[in-house]
Amino acid sequence: MAGFPWTCATCGAVNDPAARRCGTCAGLAPGRARARALWVLLALMVVAGLAVGGVLLFAGEPDPPPSASGPLPEYTTPALPTTKTVVTTANGVTPPVTPSTTTSAPADKPCPADAARYLPGGTGTALLVGQTAKSLVTICRIPDGRIFYDGQARGQAASDETHIMLPAQAEGDGFVAVNGDYRYKVDGGRLVVSAGSEVLSDEELTTVG
Repeated sequence: MAGFPWTCATCGAVNDPAARRCGTCAGLAPGRARARALWVLLALMVVAGLAVGGVLLFAGEPDPPPSASGPLPEYTTPALPTTKTVVTTANGVTPPVTPSTTTSAPADKPCPADAARYLPGGTGTALLVGQTAKSLVTICRIPDGRIFYDGQARGQAASDETHIMLPAQAEGDGFVAVNGDYRYKVDGGRLVVSAGSEVLSDEELTTVG
């Protein structure tokens, strides 16, 4: 249409061929109006394409994994197997179980009353009670650990002449008591009374009680 007057589609006014807009209403020339309409249509198509692409993109994403802050799975401790030890002999026979036995020590014997009444405290434990043909001999230990020798003439009432009690001590397998120069030794089933190097008596001692 270049070189020909054109009629405005908006107001119907006739315009110069070189005019790009209508001199009456400022409307675009027919060619320019179509070009503008095409640009607007193209822009709308681009926007629509972007919108559809965005929808498809978000729709195709996988669901996010579950939050790690949720409850942890329960853990159960496995039960351990029970073991049993079996002792067998070479031929495969299980030996019988022997019950344990406990042997209690015999209780200490109290010192005989005839000797205990002369002990400090009046009580003690008898370590030896024996007799010879003439004497009754008792060795006792009192609670504080001291040992005493008690000698009495057999068949006679106790007196200064027939009875004597002396501190004693263990010696070897027997006991020894000393009274001045006199020494009383009880050992090996014998009662030996000596003064210095002289043996005054040596009698067989028989344990009683």
